[in-house]
Amino acid sequence: MRKWGNGAFISSWVHGFIQAMWNRKSVSRFTFHVSRITLYVLLGVSTAYGWIDGTPYFYEHFGPILKEASEVPSAPAQLHAPQLTLGDRRDFFSVNFNTHEQYIVQATLRAIGEFCYIFVEDSQWLRTVNEQTVRSVRRAFDEATPADSNRGIYEIETELFGAPPDIDGDKRIYLLLLDIRDEATRGSNFVAGFFSPVNQHRGILRHPGLGIPVRSNELDMLYLDTDPLNAGSEKAFGVLAHEFEHLIHWRHDVDEAIWVNEGCAEYAMFICGYRVRSHISSFQQNPRISLIDWPQGTHSQLAHYGAVYLWMLYLHEHYGGSQTIAAIVKDRANGISGINNALRSRGVEAAFPVIYADWKVANYLDDTEFADGRYGYQNEQLRLRHRREHRSYPVSVENNVLASYASDYIPFYPSARNGSLSLAFESDDLLPYDVKVIEFQGEQPMTVHDMSLIEMGKGSLLILDFGQEVGKVTLIPSVQPEHDLSGHNISSYTYGAQQIIAKVEFNATVLPNPVHPRYWDIIAIPNHSIGGSPPQITVEQNADRMISATPMKVVQDGAIYTYSLYLSPEVTPESVRWEIFFLGESVGSGELKKHNE
Repeated sequence: MRKWGNGAFISSWVHGFIQAMWNRKSVSRFTFHVSRITLYVLLGVSTAYGWIDGTPYFYEHFGPILKEASEVPSAPAQLHAPQLTLGDRRDFFSVNFNTHEQYIVQATLRAIGEFCYIFVEDSQWLRTVNEQTVRSVRRAFDEATPADSNRGIYEIETELFGAPPDIDGDKRIYLLLLDIRDEATRGSNFVAGFFSPVNQHRGILRHPGLGIPVRSNELDMLYLDTDPLNAGSEKAFGVLAHEFEHLIHWRHDVDEAIWVNEGCAEYAMFICGYRVRSHISSFQQNPRISLIDWPQGTHSQLAHYGAVYLWMLYLHEHYGGSQTIAAIVKDRANGISGINNALRSRGVEAAFPVIYADWKVANYLDDTEFADGRYGYQNEQLRLRHRREHRSYPVSVENNVLASYASDYIPFYPSARNGSLSLAFESDDLLPYDVKVIEFQGEQPMTVHDMSLIEMGKGSLLILDFGQEVGKVTLIPSVQPEHDLSGHNISSYTYGAQQIIAKVEFNATVLPNPVHPRYWDIIAIPNHSIGGSPPQITVEQNADRMISATPMKVVQDGAIYTYSLYLSPEVTPESVRWEIFFLGESVGSGELKKHNE
């Protein structure tokens, strides 16, 4: 929540990246083949780095196998969990996110809590992990969090989201602290933890195409990094809260959309009192990403974590609190469908596209004292960067590309102290858009307009007092298809702007159509360009309104505006009167008669 506007920022463009890997000592490995993670850099994404979750990796590469396996009965459950004692050693299967190889981690049981076993990779003991680290992890999981000094992560999340699965017949969760092998370079994103749904199956899973075995630990377990992550830090406890939600979510919905799954896991950090600032900061630097299209690879994910967290937080603050997020976790439908189901179950009539249209504005304004409070957050402070701004006119920018449920933020500042701003918008008409326009007095928001889009995705809006009462205007278009739930589709749009300073005068006239006698052409010619907002026409017959405030058609790049009026046989031209308006003022009027009459 804040009460200031957005300053001017300059986006730094990322031209490339250098991939390197730390050399790490190998241990015994079991190899299986998966396609390489696609690494890519989105233009405009900040070079900032931080922690990411390894869980999406398994859904990206093994999702269909895991769903198919979850529908087949597993081997009989263990009737009695083995009794463990401190100092017990065992081997665990893990995955190398760089080479995609499954390997064995040798670890020792270092703590037994009320709700957890804490195993530590032997090579990390007294190097990155010690007794104090283990005590801190156990306390965070079992006993206390920043949100509640009397409840740990386990109790907070199970009370809200429900119990975790129980493949091993043991109420305790296995926590493995290890140096996660990833593709991180120094100063790049790194995998801080993960939940592997492979461990929720018994025996050996096989790749349906290659038949390569994938081995399961057959345990309810989570993985937590020890290098570069400090496993005894508040950041690590937040990662633990994140991963535990994934384990619970798996029980309710084995094939949830990744963006929803990650959003709920980020929200779990919030309810336990842990911060997600690095993810929010990355989103603030690149707010034009798709909410619903989760990218593969690790180099472009940070902003997406911030986006999905803010989405869940917005639902929490404005649409029913934590029980709404719990309903999303427990609903078996995926993605947008599951969110709509959860909202309806909570008595919310607004559907996903409507809420998204408000959410994108809330991310920009973050002001709970404006309007009815829908455009802000109580629990976060946002300040988005934008790609470009405009301070001189005219403006015409083509080939702007957006993915489904992605938004642009384009501010306009006056070039003179007096005038009006004429905005024009046109999409490729492949996907529906929502276009918001915000007026500011100084840096304080005044009004949020909905720009109406007509045929071929065209729209226009005229802002009065631009340079006087209105000190800034921001255009916020977003692609919002009702049926594209994947987010993979993209659309392009063009926008233009003109600041109108001089007084506009029109030469208005009317002519009968020489080919079709029942048609009359009403023509308005301005004395100079007026940008994207056309004049509007009103037509009456004997004081009865036939047409009201209808935009005239632009021809010759704005040099002429026309309106073609059809009269039914029972209507006489002499009974019809027309009037043209621009900027709310009448600029021409008359009756339907020939110009020389």
